[in-house]
Amino acid sequence: MRQRLEIKRSDAHSNNRLLSTIRNYLPGAWIAPKNNELITLYRLRYRMALEEQKYDAALIFLNKILELDPLNAEAKLCKGEIYHRCLQDYARAVEQYNKVLRITGDSASEAIHLRARAAMAEIMELLS
Repeated sequence: MRQRLEIKRSDAHSNNRLLSTIRNYLPGAWIAPKNNELITLYRLRYRMALEEQKYDAALIFLNKILELDPLNAEAKLCKGEIYHRCLQDYARAVEQYNKVLRITGDSASEAIHLRARAAMAEIMELLS
Protein backbone atom coordinates (compact mmCIF):
# COMPACT_ATOMS: atom_id res chain seq x y z
CA MET A 1 0.00 0.00 0.00
CA ARG A 2 1.30 3.45 -0.95
CA GLN A 3 2.04 5.88 1.79
CA ARG A 4 0.08 9.12 1.61
CA LEU A 5 1.81 12.42 2.16
CA GLU A 6 0.12 14.89 4.39
CA ILE A 7 -0.05 18.36 2.87
CA LYS A 8 -0.10 21.25 5.25
CA ARG A 9 -2.06 24.20 3.99
CA SER A 10 -0.81 27.64 4.86
CA ASP A 11 -3.13 30.17 6.33
CA ALA A 12 -3.82 33.61 4.88
CA HIS A 13 -1.64 35.31 7.49
CA SER A 14 1.51 33.45 6.45
CA ASN A 15 0.75 34.13 2.76
CA ASN A 16 0.53 37.86 3.45
CA ARG A 17 3.75 37.72 5.42
CA LEU A 18 5.47 35.94 2.54
CA LEU A 19 4.28 38.54 0.03
CA SER A 20 5.36 41.44 2.23
CA THR A 21 8.79 39.82 2.67
CA ILE A 22 9.15 39.40 -1.09
CA ARG A 23 8.14 43.02 -1.67
CA ASN A 24 10.74 44.18 0.85
CA TYR A 25 13.59 42.16 -0.62
CA LEU A 26 12.61 42.45 -4.30
CA PRO A 27 11.06 45.91 -4.60
CA GLY A 28 11.50 46.16 -8.38
CA ALA A 29 9.76 42.86 -9.03
CA TRP A 30 6.33 44.45 -8.72
CA ILE A 31 6.95 47.40 -11.02
CA ALA A 32 6.31 47.15 -14.75
CA PRO A 33 9.35 48.44 -16.65
CA LYS A 34 9.05 51.47 -18.88
CA ASN A 35 9.69 51.27 -22.62
CA ASN A 36 13.07 53.00 -22.43
CA GLU A 37 14.17 50.52 -19.76
CA LEU A 38 13.06 47.62 -21.93
CA ILE A 39 14.88 49.06 -24.93
CA THR A 40 18.06 49.31 -22.87
CA LEU A 41 17.65 45.70 -21.76
CA TYR A 42 16.97 44.48 -25.30
CA ARG A 43 19.97 46.43 -26.60
CA LEU A 44 22.19 44.72 -24.02
CA ARG A 45 20.79 41.29 -24.90
CA TYR A 46 21.32 42.04 -28.61
CA ARG A 47 24.99 42.83 -27.99
CA MET A 48 25.44 39.67 -25.94
CA ALA A 49 23.88 37.55 -28.67
CA LEU A 50 26.03 39.24 -31.31
CA GLU A 51 29.20 38.54 -29.32
CA GLU A 52 28.18 34.88 -29.09
CA GLN A 53 27.48 34.89 -32.86
CA LYS A 54 23.83 34.01 -32.26
CA TYR A 55 22.51 36.14 -35.07
CA ASP A 56 18.96 34.83 -34.94
CA ALA A 57 18.69 35.80 -31.26
CA ALA A 58 20.27 39.19 -32.00
CA LEU A 59 17.61 39.81 -34.67
CA ILE A 60 14.87 38.84 -32.21
CA PHE A 61 16.05 41.44 -29.70
CA LEU A 62 16.30 44.09 -32.42
CA ASN A 63 12.74 43.25 -33.46
CA LYS A 64 11.62 43.67 -29.84
CA ILE A 65 13.21 47.12 -29.81
CA LEU A 66 11.36 47.97 -33.02
CA GLU A 67 8.06 46.77 -31.52
CA LEU A 68 8.48 49.36 -28.78
CA ASP A 69 9.95 52.07 -31.02
CA PRO A 70 9.16 51.49 -34.71
CA LEU A 71 11.23 54.49 -35.83
CA ASN A 72 14.43 53.43 -34.05
CA ALA A 73 16.98 54.00 -36.82
CA GLU A 74 19.83 52.46 -34.86
CA ALA A 75 17.99 49.13 -34.50
CA LYS A 76 17.14 49.09 -38.21
CA LEU A 77 20.77 49.85 -39.06
CA CYS A 78 21.96 47.02 -36.79
CA LYS A 79 19.54 44.63 -38.49
CA GLY A 80 20.94 45.68 -41.85
CA GLU A 81 24.49 45.13 -40.64
CA ILE A 82 23.66 41.63 -39.40
CA TYR A 83 22.07 40.73 -42.73
CA HIS A 84 24.96 42.35 -44.61
CA ARG A 85 28.09 41.37 -42.68
CA CYS A 86 27.08 38.23 -40.80
CA LEU A 87 24.45 36.45 -42.88
CA GLN A 88 25.38 37.76 -46.36
CA ASP A 89 21.68 38.23 -47.12
CA TYR A 90 22.16 41.32 -49.26
CA ALA A 91 18.53 41.72 -50.31
CA ARG A 92 17.35 42.03 -46.71
CA ALA A 93 20.32 44.23 -45.86
CA VAL A 94 19.43 46.65 -48.67
CA GLU A 95 15.83 46.65 -47.48
CA GLN A 96 16.90 47.59 -43.94
CA TYR A 97 19.36 50.23 -45.13
CA ASN A 98 16.62 51.78 -47.30
CA LYS A 99 14.35 51.99 -44.25
CA VAL A 100 17.13 53.73 -42.32
CA LEU A 101 17.71 56.20 -45.16
CA ARG A 102 13.98 56.99 -45.30
CA ILE A 103 13.59 57.74 -41.60
CA THR A 104 16.89 59.58 -41.08
CA GLY A 105 17.47 62.94 -42.55
CA ASP A 106 17.71 65.34 -39.68
CA SER A 107 21.03 66.39 -38.20
CA ALA A 108 20.45 64.35 -35.02
CA SER A 109 20.68 61.06 -36.92
CA GLU A 110 23.24 62.14 -39.53
CA ALA A 111 25.86 59.59 -38.38
CA ILE A 112 23.39 56.72 -38.75
CA HIS A 113 22.33 58.04 -42.16
CA LEU A 114 25.96 58.17 -43.34
CA ARG A 115 26.67 54.65 -42.06
CA ALA A 116 23.64 53.31 -43.93
CA ARG A 117 24.69 55.09 -47.14
CA ALA A 118 28.25 53.74 -46.86
CA ALA A 119 27.02 50.19 -46.25
CA MET A 120 24.60 50.46 -49.17
CA ALA A 121 27.43 51.64 -51.44
CA GLU A 122 29.57 48.75 -50.25
CA ILE A 123 26.84 46.25 -51.15
CA MET A 124 26.28 47.84 -54.56
CA GLU A 125 30.01 47.67 -55.29
CA LEU A 126 30.14 44.07 -54.10
CA LEU A 127 27.22 43.04 -56.30
CA SER A 128 28.41 44.86 -59.44
